Amino acid sequence: EFVLCVDGPLPLSSLRLFVPPLRLVSAALWQVVQRRDIMDYGLVEEFVTTVLEVVPDLMSYRERVQLIMGLSVLSLTV
Repeated sequence: EFVLCVDGPLPLSSLRLFVPPLRLVSAALWQVVQRRDIMDYGLVEEFVTTVLEVVPDLMSYRERVQLIMGLSVLSLTV
């Protein structure tokens, strides 16, 4: 489970501290997507939601909803 307590978007200088672990987790979850391992799509959904809460301007609202809803539907089909 991803837990991150933030009162608002983090400043860029703080985000730099997250880059190495973020790359590692992103790479692992990308493998889940590439393998189409729908058993773990819930983890991908949780990660995407957390990242978008920290960096809300990464995607538009519409893109965010489409991605999260798509992952939710796929993870429920298991």
